[in-house]
Amino acid sequence: MEKSMDIKLYECTADVRAVLDAYFEDETERQDTIEAVIGQFEAKAQSVVAYCLNLAAQGDLLEAHIKAMQAKLQTCRKREARLKQYMADNMKAAGIHSIKADNGSFSAKLVKNPLHVDIWDEAQIPADFMRTKTTTEPDKAAIKAAIQAGQDIPGAKLEQGETLRLG
Repeated sequence: MEKSMDIKLYECTADVRAVLDAYFEDETERQDTIEAVIGQFEAKAQSVVAYCLNLAAQGDLLEAHIKAMQAKLQTCRKREARLKQYMADNMKAAGIHSIKADNGSFSAKLVKNPLHVDIWDEAQIPADFMRTKTTTEPDKAAIKAAIQAGQDIPGAKLEQGETLRLG
């Protein structure tokens, strides 16, 4: 394997900085050295970008697979719920409250659920039985507008980051 592929990108970056800061007595030697280290940086950078694109493609495939598996899981759970309801309805209709497998490996029983409250019209519930949830959070849009208008907002500042787009 070639030495240039063993070198790390950060090492190439350091080499480029060192060469740009170095003093050369001969301009031709300076240009040749700069071209060499920049060429090495670009070769390594291309490898890193290709690897990132490969990882992105793998991630996309995994997301698609997970989505397909979640759909299958949802179908399975719905089918299970329908069959349980089907079984319960038929047991009720037949007046049977319990069944057991011949070999004792499973059983099915109709049992009463705990009492629960069913709210069908929240507007009719008296105020004594209502509770209030309050959340407080910064209004980022208002803060941004205020800062852009020249106002100083303690605890907040505008930032603009950078991102690397691959393609």
